[in-house]
Amino acid sequence: MAGIHLHPHDILDEGMDDILQRIDGMQNVEHLFVELNTIFERNPYPVGVLPHNPVHKSVMGNGMLHVNIDNSDTRLQQKIDPGVLAGNDPLRRVQQATEGSRYKVIPWVNILNGDFSGDIANNQVIDYRGRVIKYWLCPNAPDVADYWQKTFSRIKTLYGYDTFLIDRIRFPDWAGKEVNPAGLFTCFCPHCQQAMNAQDLAPEVVKDELDKIAAALAEGNFAYPVEAFRDNPVIARWIAFRQQSVTGLVERILKSAKENIGDIHFWLDLWPPAYSWILGQDYRELTRLSGTLKHFPYHKLGGGADVQGLVNFFASDEAAHESAFEAFKALFNLPYSLSYEDFKASGFPIDFVKEQNDRVRRLSQEGTFIFSGIQMWNLPPEQLLEAVRAAEASACDDLLYYCYGWADQALFDAIGEYEQHKGTEK
Repeated sequence: MAGIHLHPHDILDEGMDDILQRIDGMQNVEHLFVELNTIFERNPYPVGVLPHNPVHKSVMGNGMLHVNIDNSDTRLQQKIDPGVLAGNDPLRRVQQATEGSRYKVIPWVNILNGDFSGDIANNQVIDYRGRVIKYWLCPNAPDVADYWQKTFSRIKTLYGYDTFLIDRIRFPDWAGKEVNPAGLFTCFCPHCQQAMNAQDLAPEVVKDELDKIAAALAEGNFAYPVEAFRDNPVIARWIAFRQQSVTGLVERILKSAKENIGDIHFWLDLWPPAYSWILGQDYRELTRLSGTLKHFPYHKLGGGADVQGLVNFFASDEAAHESAFEAFKALFNLPYSLSYEDFKASGFPIDFVKEQNDRVRRLSQEGTFIFSGIQMWNLPPEQLLEAVRAAEASACDDLLYYCYGWADQALFDAIGEYEQHKGTEK
């Protein structure tokens, strides 16, 4: 059965009775993925209003934890939302509302991105020029795994959940509070540099290569970065190191959690394979640790990537925009003959959905259960169903709608009618 993402403000503002009534109408949803800690993201992204929220027109994620747990014994902490401290616990409300129902609650947790406190200086991401990437923790940092295994332990004790969708298990991309491509050129914190040296991968040599890429981008030479990321052996080893770093973190958290709290399972929230490799995600290795994943081939939004933000950062006129976009497509193996202007108007072709799902199947361990993320906002019903049909024709196993709060009623109705029609055809 399919799933849908819920944010804390959905639960607190609308109430679970209204939420479940609306989801019931979709016919095919069983899994509720409830966000436990927000990121710095405008809801809805990038523009628009919350169409059925009675309290807020939009909400800015605050990077805080939305469950009240005591992690005073860890060197890292995530700040807790003041509303939760005042008694407004969204996860508890979902739990109470779904007890004994057909719905299965999967807490959804952002691991490396948020508003953290404690010993941040020893755990943060540093770019190739020594600059801090704010609000990001490093997968090689010493205190991250301990913080998260204790957090999962306390959530299991308080709420009973033992399966979690883990998100933001990667290095930074170029988006967030602001467009910052330097997030891609990470991490060079002391822990990463030590780990690189241990693999005979000299950090200074990597930095030199990244400097060359950055200089080319600044000059409007978009061909050189593509060539470097494709063919430079130093860059290739560094990309592999980043992937090993992310996989290693997930493995450490899982191992420690199992040792301390017994049965626990991670489901993975990953970027589409077009981009995942450059962010430190290796489908083959990560699916050795988890048999279930979701990725998000949102073709209308460039597969979840802020393509326009990146192109506009490096290019300032129409010709440069087109050149940068062509380089972007080449770097990420997106063989679409569309212009930048066409992309801005309509995104990637619908084929992107099936192609990325099929790639996930080929890259993942045999037997992996694959949710295809479905964009459920800022599009008309016919385009939503187009994405659904494309996913159903692919190698995925089921659908995961993103997201409840951003979708207007017409989209819920469209899914319900579509599923009802399918049911009458069987």
